[in-house]
Parts: sequence; C-alpha cells; structure tokens
Amino acid sequence: MIVGYLMEFFHRPEDILNLQGYWGQRTSAVDWCETNYTYSFYIAEFFNTITNIPAILFSLNSLYLAYKYGHDKRFIVINLMVALVGLGSAAFHGTLLWVGQIADELPMVYTSLALLYAMLEMDSNDRPVYKYSSQFFASFACLFTAVYLYLPDFFIFFLIAFICCILTLIYRLSIIYRRHDTLNHQKFFMVAAMSCYVGGWLVFWVPEVLFCQTLQSFNFHALWHVTSTFGAFLLVLFTTYQREYVRGRHPQLSYNCIAGIPMFPYVHIPSSHELLNLKDSARHKDLFPSSAFAS
Repeated sequence: MIVGYLMEFFHRPEDILNLQGYWGQRTSAVDWCETNYTYSFYIAEFFNTITNIPAILFSLNSLYLAYKYGHDKRFIVINLMVALVGLGSAAFHGTLLWVGQIADELPMVYTSLALLYAMLEMDSNDRPVYKYSSQFFASFACLFTAVYLYLPDFFIFFLIAFICCILTLIYRLSIIYRRHDTLNHQKFFMVAAMSCYVGGWLVFWVPEVLFCQTLQSFNFHALWHVTSTFGAFLLVLFTTYQREYVRGRHPQLSYNCIAGIPMFPYVHIPSSHELLNLKDSARHKDLFPSSAFAS
C-alpha cells in the first residue's frame, strides 16, 4: 500500500491531447512531469532528453584528459559511468521504455559506488587502504542489480539505494573536507558539487514531483539535469585532483577558454620540463620551498 501510494507521485497528469510517438506505449515505471511527444514525434520528453547532452560531453572530455595525463585508472571507469548515466537518462526520457529506465538507473548507482570507492581509496599506494574494498563494491553492485531486476516495484528500491549512496558520499566528503592537507579550492569544489547536486534535487526534482500540476510548464526535472551535471563534473574534478595530489604528481588547475574567458576547469599534470620551469621560477620568486618539488 505504501509503495503504491508513493508511486502515485511519479505519474504526471494525463495529457488532454494524449499524444503518441515513435516509441509507442510507455512501459517504464515512471512518467515524469513533462508532457510527452510535444516537440518531436521521436522524443517522448524533449527537454528531459536533450539536457543530458552536457553530461555526455563533459564525461567524454574528462575521459580524454584521463588518457592524456595518465590519471589513475579508476577515473577512466568513473568517467565512463558518468557518460553511461547521460546516455541512459536520454534513452529513458526519450523513449519512456522499461529498458531505458534500467539504462538510466543502474549506471547512477554504479557511478555513486565508483566515486565512493575512489574517495575511500584516495590514499592507497601499492596496496588498498581497505583490503577488500573493490570486492565489496563489486559484490554490492551485483547484488543490487539482481534485486533491482527482480522486484516489481524496482523504482522505489532504486531511489532508496541511490539516496543512501549519496548520503554516504556526503559523509565521506565531510571527512576529507576536515583533513588538514585538503586545499582550499578543493573544499570549494566539494561544497559547490554537493550544492549543485543535492540543492538541485531539493529545489527542482522534489517540487516537480510533489506539485506537477502547478509546475509542469517550468521543466524542473530538466533543470535538475543541468545542476546534477555540474555537480557530477565538479565532484569528478575534485576527486581527480585530490588523488593526483596524493600520488605526488603536482596537479594544477587549468581552464578551457571560450572567447578568451577561462571556463570549465580541468586537472593538468605538468611535464618534467614544466616542473623544472616551475621550480626555477619558485626559487627566484621565493614562493615555494624547493622541497615542494622533490620527487
């Protein structure tokens, strides 16, 4: 009864026109507040679909940078997971099919687990900090997938599991935030990431679910896609920088420029030549002790 009552929140008001599109009858457990097939015969929820494009582009760019700079292999997995979330979400909102919903929700949990693993193993070297952490997260992902696919009311199970993952991430971030060696700009990225993600969920996702009749024309769910994309981008940026800092690779924040304006930061790993130049410059300007660049 409680689950059935909760599921009533996730069905938008019936369309007067009752438009049907290319993908036919909805088979997903959830139909979001945006009206269906209003702007395209081929896209069920137009704005909820196209707002996944930035997540895909950001993650593919981060994946390229991970290969370019030789970031820890875990960030290849994380960026692939974020790209899958964007693709899966587009498939879900674009088709409103059961398989699309699975392609959206499972990668969301997998990405959260991958980020949590990266944070727990931030200080690992040749051996993991927590001996069986990778086995634990892999087993949890398999168990979650099996239960998720088995339960008839799988969406509520997914929602509870995902919220628990996010809360655990926030707790772990709070521990890293309080560390004496966490840099100020890293603290900023942590706060900004969670503000975008959790704040967007509270400001856009929840109100649209509760007050769909009133807020339907504002496309709040699409706006949450935008805030969650920036939140995920900043969280991956923070995690990448922090890990490379722990590895002693002297990470630097660089920025992609658009029309000469620095935007979209990324983690740059200086080459040996760049490190020598930095060391010489620091010596002359007396900005850093030489030990800061010791191998």
